Amino acid sequence: MKILITGAQGMLGNQLVRVFRAAGHDVLAAGRRDLDITDRDEVLSFVENFHPDVIINAAAYNFVDKIEEPEVYPLAFAINAQGPRNLAVAAEQVGALMIHYGTDYVFDGQTSAGYAEDDAPHPISKYGETKLAGERAVQESIPEYYIIRVAKLFGPPGTGQNLKESFPALMVRLSGEKPELTIVNEEFGTPAYAPDVALATLEIIKEKTPYGIYHFINEGEPVTWYGFAKEIFEAAGVATPYRAVTSADFDARPAKRPANSSLKNTKFKKLRSRIEALKEFLGKI
Repeated sequence: MKILITGAQGMLGNQLVRVFRAAGHDVLAAGRRDLDITDRDEVLSFVENFHPDVIINAAAYNFVDKIEEPEVYPLAFAINAQGPRNLAVAAEQVGALMIHYGTDYVFDGQTSAGYAEDDAPHPISKYGETKLAGERAVQESIPEYYIIRVAKLFGPPGTGQNLKESFPALMVRLSGEKPELTIVNEEFGTPAYAPDVALATLEIIKEKTPYGIYHFINEGEPVTWYGFAKEIFEAAGVATPYRAVTSADFDARPAKRPANSSLKNTKFKKLRSRIEALKEFLGKI
């Protein structure tokens, strides 16, 4: 198959390119310099020329607090909402399947039970708003789509500029730089390992799974940032002291975070254990 992957230089995009090329597919890996997904005419022309069988959109603006700034919000909305719409419209015109990645931040986090794929979204941040708008844009533009939500994504770094360091890598690095760490014991979530998400994306296509919304998470109980750090340090054999704190111990952040945005995977096969995936990742850094 011919596969167009946008956001190919990011953490997830990099893994998607690796996985689909290893499976023998003809992959066009598009970064920001190759394709401006916010430009409708450019997208339509680009897709018409390549004529892919599948478009996978891994591009996103995910600096959560920056998006709260009025001067930044239009750019985030263009990337997170208008871009997916442009790609979905182009996919529909050439008869391609559309795959788009969403986030747990489309939920308000006001339940302790976590969220299934069909639970009603209610974002509480501008980032969540833009990502929900992107989901709806895809749903409105093409019938053949997969929206795959992930949370607390970690894995090998991407190759682009201004990319976030994944939480496990950050924790291991800081444990070697500081005599003690303080970690927020809030925001329950369900981390996902980028290479496993990429492999599951390939499987969802191969198995011709019914179209719709899916949650990809590695198996394990929901954890706070502190709980995730505990798993990381135990797996890595880190001896640096660390303690749990609340967000009140740090400077206030502009964007609200869901208290518990844990995702439930009720519609697709389970991804492997989070601890197993974490150990694999830590062995590579």
